[in-house]
Amino acid sequence: MKKNTNYQSDKVTFGEYLSVVRNVRLPGKYWGLTVLYFVLNIAMIPVGLMISTFSAEMIDAQGNLPAAQLAMFVIGYVLFGIISAVSSIFLGIVSERINLGLRGNLWRKIIHTKQCCYDADNGEALVSRVTTDCDYASKLYSTVISLIMTLASSAGYVLSMFALSMKLSVYMLILIPLSIVVGWAYARLMYLIAQKRQAMLSASTTYLIERTQELTLVKTSNSQKQEIERGKELFDAQYKMQLQTGFMNAFYVALQTMFNIISIAIPFAAGAGLVAQGAMTSGEVVAFYAISQSVGMFMTNLINYAGTVKQANGALARVTRTMRLPVEDTKKGENMDIPDADIHFENVVFGYEEKNDVLKGVTCTIPKNKVTALIGVNGSGKSTILKLVERLYEPRKGKIYFGDKDITEFSLQSWRKSFGVVSQGSPLMEGTIRENMCYGCERKVTEEEFAVVAKLSHVEDFVGKLADGYDTMLTAGGENLSGGQRQCVAIARAMMCSPDYLLLDEATSNLDAKRESAVMEALSELMKNRTTVIIAHSLATIRNADHVIMIRDGKVEGAGSPKEILRSSDNYLEKVMNRKGAVC
Repeated sequence: MKKNTNYQSDKVTFGEYLSVVRNVRLPGKYWGLTVLYFVLNIAMIPVGLMISTFSAEMIDAQGNLPAAQLAMFVIGYVLFGIISAVSSIFLGIVSERINLGLRGNLWRKIIHTKQCCYDADNGEALVSRVTTDCDYASKLYSTVISLIMTLASSAGYVLSMFALSMKLSVYMLILIPLSIVVGWAYARLMYLIAQKRQAMLSASTTYLIERTQELTLVKTSNSQKQEIERGKELFDAQYKMQLQTGFMNAFYVALQTMFNIISIAIPFAAGAGLVAQGAMTSGEVVAFYAISQSVGMFMTNLINYAGTVKQANGALARVTRTMRLPVEDTKKGENMDIPDADIHFENVVFGYEEKNDVLKGVTCTIPKNKVTALIGVNGSGKSTILKLVERLYEPRKGKIYFGDKDITEFSLQSWRKSFGVVSQGSPLMEGTIRENMCYGCERKVTEEEFAVVAKLSHVEDFVGKLADGYDTMLTAGGENLSGGQRQCVAIARAMMCSPDYLLLDEATSNLDAKRESAVMEALSELMKNRTTVIIAHSLATIRNADHVIMIRDGKVEGAGSPKEILRSSDNYLEKVMNRKGAVC
């Protein structure tokens, strides 16, 4: 299935952003820090203006400024610096708390979201949402707060400019609309470039992760040259995009430099004439210049904030879209505290994609306390039936019953707790072998029980040769174990939980013949008096089953005892027994 790596996305509204922040549920003290930030920044406005006024008085006094006023000037500078630092710390603390809360909420959402929502997505994209996209939530928060304070400060400084000189103020304010237009155009272009750059980064990251994980395949297929060329194409595209970003930044810096030069020329050139006319003093011209530069800095900040908001839009759209995905209510429903019963599929239709059904009206019964073997060629729908039993997906049509009850009447938590699953892929987590064997087991496992399971699953056969034994750390996916060893650990995990029902999807596919026979013997003990569904790929497994269901093209081709099925002269059964594409 093609994975979605396209990072271009819809925009998020400010209301949706507020909803995201509200769901973080910040403790009251953090809102208090936000209020303190506003108070401190409002206090900075008169302090900053006082510094500019002192500067004018110092120049006009020509070095004869009283010591008290000089002391006030120094105190004002120190106070301004302290307030600025403290308010920035407060804003940073609240921003990171929002980031922390959103990451936790998003991770919980991903864990509980229905499986079908991620069929067309990739793991790298999900990781990016938690690690990178969430950062923009805190950035947007600090940007919005700073934007409010910048507007308030700009108003105060502009009024001071007009108080010093109406004429100079009008000249300076002409630059503001021009600066805003240029800044808006720059922010818009940078947003579009950032979206393309993110899409390219996602594609190259996915490519590199996939290829580094499958380097053995690359080497054995003699595809090194092909992969080098493909990598070069991706890197060249990134290089060109980075050049575009660099050119845009250089162009913007050039325009800003031009505006800065003009903003310096206007107050001093025009101010010199006003000084000559006696309308202003030299100190007032310098004070006006200092205030106007602060206003210019505010305008620059507004432009930068606009760019940040644009960049944050796409990332937060992905976060909010994920937060709106439907979740599994694992606790809703009855507990599985009723007697064992048959599992019955009634005209079940299901497909991973619309208009592409995998199961096409499946009707069959999995008898209680018996071993049922599912047989069929690759793609016939065997593994899909197990996934529906696990309730990872819901049928598009039809019903699945446990006895006379629809399985949706039971809570997901109690239903899945009743099932032990061993799949063909043998998924393992990063951690010790012991932790993987006990993963999902809610009770405390005794050493005696652990030793029995390790022996039955044949994990002890290879653990004794490892320096750290059961405390050996496994890499992601258990790649430092062989396929057969991983399979043994997965089987041990199922045994450790001692489930009421077993689902075995090619549970011994990676084992050698000797170990397969021994593990199947151990599984046979585990399967006694348990409802077990096993995807069969060997004649021995079929013969040892109590009931066999043959699947063909998403439909039940036949069902009955092993003898009844094996007596069939159907060519399809011969194809299954020849194992032409037998594992699915």
